[in-house]
Amino acid sequence: DGVVLNYCVPPEYNDHALEMLERGARRAGRRLEDLDRPQLIVCSVDHDREAAIDRTRELLCQYLAQQPHIAKASGVKVEIVQEIQSILGWPATKEQIQRAKHLVPESLIDRITASGTPDEARAKVKEYLDHGATCPILYSVGGDIKLLIDTFAPQ
Repeated sequence: DGVVLNYCVPPEYNDHALEMLERGARRAGRRLEDLDRPQLIVCSVDHDREAAIDRTRELLCQYLAQQPHIAKASGVKVEIVQEIQSILGWPATKEQIQRAKHLVPESLIDRITASGTPDEARAKVKEYLDHGATCPILYSVGGDIKLLIDTFAPQ
């Protein structure tokens, strides 16, 4: 038994989610520790940090335009979302994404994804685990899949 934790959220988001899960588990006569809590985590790994960040920036550009609740939950300014939306159509073209992606703040990428070098990605996934996720499910945004697998393979 378990519950899937949200994605495209900072690790601290889990703290409140776990409080609510614990309350619900108690009402059902269960314990939080008995629930599996997998979490989908956007992940882009590259030895070139900027390449990893750029791939994630493209994905988040679309998310911010088409799923503004993610922007709201992540504290992105409405003006940024509106500017991205003014550039992207539906469905967004690659050219539109390339024109708008620079508007996605790197601070957002760092807060809500595990993107960067292998060490940075591992550290971010550990944050999600430290905040109550029991099993990371890595949502790759492309790049070297072998490097992604090797980054998270047991040492």
